[in-house]
Amino acid sequence: MLARRRMQRVGFLMILPLLVILLGLTMYPFGYMVYMSFFRYSLASWEKPQFIGFSNYRDILRDRTAISSIDFTVLLLAVAVPLEILLGMAIAFLLRDTFGERVFRSALLIPMMVPAVVAGIAWKMLYNFEFGPVNYFLSLLGIPKISWLGTQFFSRLGVILIDVWQWTPFVFLVLYAGLQSLPRDIVEASFVDGASGFSAFRYIEFPLLRPLLFVVLIIRVIDALKIFDIVYMVTFGGPGSSTHSYSFYIYKVGVSFGWDIGYASALSVLLLIAVMLLVNLLIRGLRLKETLEL
Repeated sequence: MLARRRMQRVGFLMILPLLVILLGLTMYPFGYMVYMSFFRYSLASWEKPQFIGFSNYRDILRDRTAISSIDFTVLLLAVAVPLEILLGMAIAFLLRDTFGERVFRSALLIPMMVPAVVAGIAWKMLYNFEFGPVNYFLSLLGIPKISWLGTQFFSRLGVILIDVWQWTPFVFLVLYAGLQSLPRDIVEASFVDGASGFSAFRYIEFPLLRPLLFVVLIIRVIDALKIFDIVYMVTFGGPGSSTHSYSFYIYKVGVSFGWDIGYASALSVLLLIAVMLLVNLLIRGLRLKETLEL
């Protein structure tokens, strides 16, 4: 018993330096961010931070750009994520046991492997009003040119399409790997018993894939709430503030234009709270712990 305790102490002492570094790199910046959210502090002025309590949080409720960024982020969350889940699942099932699946699988992973900066530049050229290939192919169908980056509706639609293009392969990859790991004996036995392909999917394959599906959903929800790079490269939040994601607005307030560290900290705290609450609600609502048998 004493030897076991000594080993535990030795193990704890060995990982203690790493824990100190980890806490220093995570907890200290987080605590300082929460602390600064109660101050008025701008890097653009020489004034010292002034304590203002919850004023920064109250200002968010009156900030039209902040409200617009929340609106666009929620729209992205409500439209792009379900589309990615449905498309990824459909492609995974259709591609399974298909001739040339390795080639198709490799091609489908390209959008996920392309750096966001490269993807943003490419899509900005694709959406070009005069010379963009997207408008060119639409014109072949008799559809007039669309100002993809000049109107609120189409700029938002354009960002959603890019997100779906970029992250559907991730959903496909996870679900495809899950399908490959399913016991084929059960599915084949259901076919022998007279089950159709849809019945086998509904009652056997889908329930077995549900834990993976829930995990993918939570990961994509977190990523969608933090979307920044595509917005920065393609629209830069325009036209106006129609495609301001919440993370992009934090960047503009704290780094790009405002240098308002106090207000940006308050916005960041609210984003962190929203992510934590939403993820916890999803875990509870989907009963992920019971599903994964944790």
